[in-house]
Amino acid sequence: MNEKAEKYHGMSSLPDEQKEAIIKNEYGSEIHTWGLTLSLIHALIIFLPALFLFFVYDLFPGWATIGKAFASTAAVVGPYWFIEPVSYFLVLGIGGTYISFLGGNISNMRLPVSAVAQEVAGVREGSPEGEIIGAIGISVSQVILTVAVLAGAVLVTLIIDILPKSVTGAFDFLLPCLWGAIFGQFAIRGLPYAIIALAVGIPMVLFSGIPAWTQIPIMVFGLAILSLVLFKKGIWVPK
Repeated sequence: MNEKAEKYHGMSSLPDEQKEAIIKNEYGSEIHTWGLTLSLIHALIIFLPALFLFFVYDLFPGWATIGKAFASTAAVVGPYWFIEPVSYFLVLGIGGTYISFLGGNISNMRLPVSAVAQEVAGVREGSPEGEIIGAIGISVSQVILTVAVLAGAVLVTLIIDILPKSVTGAFDFLLPCLWGAIFGQFAIRGLPYAIIALAVGIPMVLFSGIPAWTQIPIMVFGLAILSLVLFKKGIWVPK
């Protein structure tokens, strides 16, 4: 084990102020350097197929078409470019956020993996220990996902083709089940907040008629503000 690994390994015995300083000044700065570098490289790689078609086959749809396509896409998913990083950051952490947004499958894999890893390790989300544990769990999930996707591309497609529709139809409930499991995990630690989330969220989704992309920030930031206010007053302090 090198000197840096030994320092992170022994973080649990350090005072909170020192742990925060290590995460901010040493771990965090290095993660940001690598994360930003790899993100820029990843962004460049995304454009390689389009550049290949342009330079090799002289195919270009025109800036007007590109602008319309971008506008139509941004109108639907644009708000999530800002909502998801803020909403998920506490559970994912610094390193986990970079890995998750580069690798994808955030809501159905990275978020549950990070939450469960921190829960099993007995560390608090947003703490220095939670930062390290979450990043380790997400990193391992990326390795496993790469192997699983390769195997799935070969095997799962063949299996799904022979399954009856009554079975494949159940896959539509996979994501709600994952979100329900995460909600239940955190609800145990702060039951009043879970009750408020359900009492506000269900009517808002079913009857409010407001755009879907506004519902997440309303719930996330609304509950965050409520939690801060009640926490400062010593009311309903989560476990």
